Amino acid sequence: MKYLINLIKTTSLPHKHKNFEIIVYTKGRGIFSTNEKEIETAPGKIIIIPPGTMHSSTNIDEIYERIYINGEFNYIFNLKTPAVIADNSNSEGAALARMIYNNRFSESEYISTLISAFTHFLLDRMNFENELLSAITNITEKITNDFCDNNIDLSALLKKSGYSEDYIRAQFKKITGKTPTEILTQSRISHACYLISAYGNSISLMTVSEKCGYTDYIYFSRMFKRIVGVSPRKYMQEVAF
Repeated sequence: MKYLINLIKTTSLPHKHKNFEIIVYTKGRGIFSTNEKEIETAPGKIIIIPPGTMHSSTNIDEIYERIYINGEFNYIFNLKTPAVIADNSNSEGAALARMIYNNRFSESEYISTLISAFTHFLLDRMNFENELLSAITNITEKITNDFCDNNIDLSALLKKSGYSEDYIRAQFKKITGKTPTEILTQSRISHACYLISAYGNSISLMTVSEKCGYTDYIYFSRMFKRIVGVSPRKYMQEVAF
């Protein structure tokens, strides 16, 4: 199998390939663009681009470097849109890509061995990230389904994910943009707004608080005002009919 291996330090204009292309970002920040979306890039990001996908790369930093590996990877990757993968904490993906680039003029059998190791690494990372995303989705669904339970234990919920609590908490924030506590609070206050809007003065604010999982009305009122911008009593006055 033939591979095209290159290291680019400049912006690339929109183009496409008949084969899969793997881009490993090694230095500087930039933007990877397709017709549908833009992705911020930085060292530690790897993008797998399916054949026929129009794409380009633009640098943000003056020093901007990425390694390209182009080849027939259809038997390995089943992708219709670009996949973004994060390198591991030891930067093994970048190290493998650098090794492939440095040995690009070596015997084809040796290059194939290096690329095989690299693609298996990518598949492992894709499976890992899919499992992590699944765990975070399950946690989010559990929170949004059980927010009215005043005994919900977020710490226990995170531990049940199969990851360490600190790790899954950090990844949860990284992927969703919010902490589990913020998701819980948002779910509870959104439901409180619904109850007040639906029932108006016919429901007491203490009852609203309890139905949203709060046993402390003062704390509920403080969280409500933080999210909505007004107190629950003021909100009720505004929407009551």
